[in-house]
Amino acid sequence: MRNLSIHSFCWIPGWSAEAADHVAPRAAQAGYDHVVVPLRDHAAIDAAAIAHSFTAHGITAVCSANQLPDADISSADPAIRTAGLARHRNSLRLARDMGAVHVGGATYGLFGKADAAATADMRIRSAEAMAVLSEEAAGMGLRLAIELLNRYETNMLTTVNEGLAYLDLVGRPANLWLHLDTFHMNIEEVDPLAALDCALPHLAYFELDQNDRGLLDRGHIDFAPYLSRLKAAGYDKLIGVEGFSSAVSGPDVARGVAAWRPLFANGDEIADSGRRVLTRR
Repeated sequence: MRNLSIHSFCWIPGWSAEAADHVAPRAAQAGYDHVVVPLRDHAAIDAAAIAHSFTAHGITAVCSANQLPDADISSADPAIRTAGLARHRNSLRLARDMGAVHVGGATYGLFGKADAAATADMRIRSAEAMAVLSEEAAGMGLRLAIELLNRYETNMLTTVNEGLAYLDLVGRPANLWLHLDTFHMNIEEVDPLAALDCALPHLAYFELDQNDRGLLDRGHIDFAPYLSRLKAAGYDKLIGVEGFSSAVSGPDVARGVAAWRPLFANGDEIADSGRRVLTRR
């Protein structure tokens, strides 16, 4: 089974110079061929070293990119929008140089609980930038995606319907895709399977994430119907595994995803539980 991805933060508290050598062999041994490298701190990313380590273990990088309060393509401030574009362009260069094929995440705006609802103007400004970025990513051999999150992590795009409407704003470019995560879908979608069906033509990353963000084979989300739909549709892009635990997460990660409890001791437990779920389909 190919095109299986796992998040590096299952094993490490944050990215560092030693992270690739720690994560890559463990992911490969567990049967994954892609690993998510978050581009939260560009200074911590040595793209050449990551490429060397990942290649040695048969791993391909998948990157997640983010925006910052002073670098946000959805901002009303032109200088902040310009900085957001620059940040994304640097993320794309880092992803390309480490041999990544896919860049996703909350690429459209800020991550975190907002104080108010997103406005139509925010989405329009974001979409205008994303139209440019999706074309630039294609020129680098990268696929660009938008991850639909839950209401506590974004105020912009939380459902498949909102994601499809955003793609319409961008003009449905061939190189802009959707990233779905079952944890977020469990919160936001009235009918998650119907939402998956609607998303399938535009789906490039489907992430398995249990309702408590712990071990995938313990919890109330049944992944089998999702995996059956993907198989029946001939889906051949990335399927990811993710989880967070206070026993692993560093303070920044823990704060971002509210990883306050020790749901697993190390990433090997998540990797193994993910494989058990995947082999049942």
